[in-house]
Amino acid sequence: MKLLICNWKENKTLSDCLKDKKIIEQCDLSNIKLVLCPSYPYLPVLHSRKYYLGAQDVSEYANGSYTGEVSAEMLKSLDVKYVIIGHHEREMYFLENSDKQKKKIKNALDQDLKIIIPVGETLMEYQLDKTEEVIAKKLNDLLTDIPENKKKNIALAYEPIWRVGKSCPINKKEIMKVIIFIKQWLYDHQFPNNPVLYGGGLQLEDFDKLPEIDGFLIGNLSLNVENLCKVIAKFQNSTHVYKS
Repeated sequence: MKLLICNWKENKTLSDCLKDKKIIEQCDLSNIKLVLCPSYPYLPVLHSRKYYLGAQDVSEYANGSYTGEVSAEMLKSLDVKYVIIGHHEREMYFLENSDKQKKKIKNALDQDLKIIIPVGETLMEYQLDKTEEVIAKKLNDLLTDIPENKKKNIALAYEPIWRVGKSCPINKKEIMKVIIFIKQWLYDHQFPNNPVLYGGGLQLEDFDKLPEIDGFLIGNLSLNVENLCKVIAKFQNSTHVYKS
């Protein structure tokens, strides 16, 4: 069963979400684990038995006098199952560092939320052939102290920063090389069969080229509900599975 994470970022109105929800619920979701990650205000209205809810971020604090923050406990009370932590846009626009991300991961795991951690390189790092070095550093920074009984809650997504939001041809060989590298890191650090996803500039035709991958993290492509339904339809004939 493929894992498909839809990061809607800071997009959509309430009416947009309600219209999209009706359409998505009519899709055949039998062979896919779909996770919608809208902005915080829309989490309650998007609750559904057909798919899972995810949050785009979570507070580094448990609870308290932190105006504007949303804790992992609050997300759990809304039946949120997944949370994205460590996205490069949080690092770029909000100067989020590994120390903050580790606190967020701990709080999310304390509430037994499942975590999606995007990892990837900049264009310069890619050109200097430092992709694996950059990814290994982030994994070592964030995941070396995860309790054994919580490791199953981690999913990783290889998302090259230089491809996000851009439409350019994918290189399957390069992508699979990095996916295998990440899986080897997980194996070496005694993680179970955790899913490793791919994201970054994906087009509709790209999903057919990557049947071996556990799933995908998509942004812009998921904003158009017709395109999202087309992506979902592509997975109904998929035979690749992972143990979630």
